[in-house]
Amino acid sequence: MKRRNYGIDLLRIVAMYMIVLYHCLLLGGVINKATQIGIGSINYDISWLLDTLCYCAVNCYALISGYVGVKSKFKLQNIIKLWFQVLFYSVVLNIIIWVTIPNVPINKGLLIQMLMPISFERYWYFSAYFILFAFMPFLNLLLNKLDKSMATKLLILVCSFGETFIFRAKTFLSLQSGYSAPWLIILYLIGGYIKLYGWKFWKHDRTVYFSMAILSFAVFLLLGGEQSHGRVLINYPAPTMLFMGIALLNIFSKLSLNFRIIQGVKLFAPLTFGVYLIHIHPFVAEYLFKDRFADIALNSPVMFIGKIIIFSLCIYLVCSIIELVRAKLFKLLKLNVLADAIAAYIQRHFEKLI
Repeated sequence: MKRRNYGIDLLRIVAMYMIVLYHCLLLGGVINKATQIGIGSINYDISWLLDTLCYCAVNCYALISGYVGVKSKFKLQNIIKLWFQVLFYSVVLNIIIWVTIPNVPINKGLLIQMLMPISFERYWYFSAYFILFAFMPFLNLLLNKLDKSMATKLLILVCSFGETFIFRAKTFLSLQSGYSAPWLIILYLIGGYIKLYGWKFWKHDRTVYFSMAILSFAVFLLLGGEQSHGRVLINYPAPTMLFMGIALLNIFSKLSLNFRIIQGVKLFAPLTFGVYLIHIHPFVAEYLFKDRFADIALNSPVMFIGKIIIFSLCIYLVCSIIELVRAKLFKLLKLNVLADAIAAYIQRHFEKLI
């Protein structure tokens, strides 16, 4: 029986916490307030350094998909279960905001978006992942059929498609700063390659992670910050962010965890997607999240760091509890069983069609 790599599951947890922290800085208004206080101030630098350290977390998820998926059996019911989850939060959180907060707009367009979250990209990552999922069997076939030499050449080819220097100003083959299915497909291929052959391009993953973060941050400051072209190395397809994500994948995939940590990982890892869906829901982000943490930027550097870490952790834990309740409700309603039945029906009729 294949042994589960709980280090990868731990990375899911850590990466999602990094995403929450990043959103606290950005959507929570901390970076904007720090910028107003003064570009070049210590809290401005701290906020952008933390942003840089966390920015690769989204890349980690797509890399994990390839790392785990390349040797896994394709299961249509998996995407159906995720779609149920996305639709649940898209509808329920909309209704809660409409009921509890006065003057929140409600119209036909918003109702359609609520019921069609993939088509209207209410969650950009899931909309892109939905496309990636359809290609997974073909990507797996490609990776498993190629020998190591050809797979390495493919890896070099896909890595060279970074938008940072090549396609930023062009529409053809644009990766849209990484907010796209093509970028997730590239990351999937890289993650699958690492699972099959390991990563031999460097030896010291921690050194790579921190050196790439420092390089990205230094370039950000040297090029004039966000107001200029400073974010050239702080976007998903940037080589530095790609290498940071790969380094984290390598670090966590090699971890040996004790029993107590594994138990915690088993509890929290399945909840991570729910954490994402809750805290970044369009209405939650706009009416509950936006600029709520801006005043953190007014604190001393030590208090600044402490508060942003603690507040991010609190959001993560609250969202995890909500997701745990949602999972139990779905189990009670047997929606996972329904997803299995729908998948079997689709596969049966698709096979007849072809």
